[in-house]
Amino acid sequence: MSNRRLSLEEAQALSSGSDHYTAYVGPPREYDAMGATQFMLLCTLGLRAHHRLLDFGCGSLRAGRLLIPYLDSDHYFGIEPNPWLIEDGIQNEVGADQVEIKRPRFLHHDDFDCSAFGVDFDYVLAQSIFSHCGPDLIERGLAAFQRSLSPDGLAAVTFIHPEEGQDPAPGEGWVYPESVTHSVSSIHELVYDAGLHSLAIPWYHPRQTWWLLARTPDRLPGRDQLDLLQGAVFASPR
Repeated sequence: MSNRRLSLEEAQALSSGSDHYTAYVGPPREYDAMGATQFMLLCTLGLRAHHRLLDFGCGSLRAGRLLIPYLDSDHYFGIEPNPWLIEDGIQNEVGADQVEIKRPRFLHHDDFDCSAFGVDFDYVLAQSIFSHCGPDLIERGLAAFQRSLSPDGLAAVTFIHPEEGQDPAPGEGWVYPESVTHSVSSIHELVYDAGLHSLAIPWYHPRQTWWLLARTPDRLPGRDQLDLLQGAVFASPR
């Protein structure tokens, strides 16, 4: 039986990965806060209305519902292999009128290719994508980002690190809704092999670690700026 028509209140009891637009992308009780923290991070990093942004694995527009109205028309791009997620996100969160005004562009595929849009991106967002990918898919994703980032572009992505004393469990292929873990050293190696530079930042995430990727190290925040990239949350979602 499908859960897609459940109310927001009813969907709160669903587990991550369930077929409701607020649950498929993560814990439904965090749907609002996780979208907001991504938006705040990007704005803190310099995202402005005139920039072109790729929301890689945009899901049900958890972040897109804030990014689409913020960005200029034709400047939000989303890739999501499950069309129903975008459909439900538009119906319940964004609205058809706003789509008509802002003209976001979407692709539905799972081959980790960003080139079909035919533009270079100032920002790429990939939240909770590589946390479900083995190294084979991460390599493809990072290579795609390297090709599609503008010379001064910045990508914000998340990984899960193993707990202290535990070995990494990188998995293989796409394992959603299960998660995988990658060591800091392996992440640096994957990013380096893709021709990018990386920096882990302390921006708040309840389960993962944010990393920034750029073509040149000068585009990454300096060590003196990391204290400003905390994204502290003073009340956990309930």
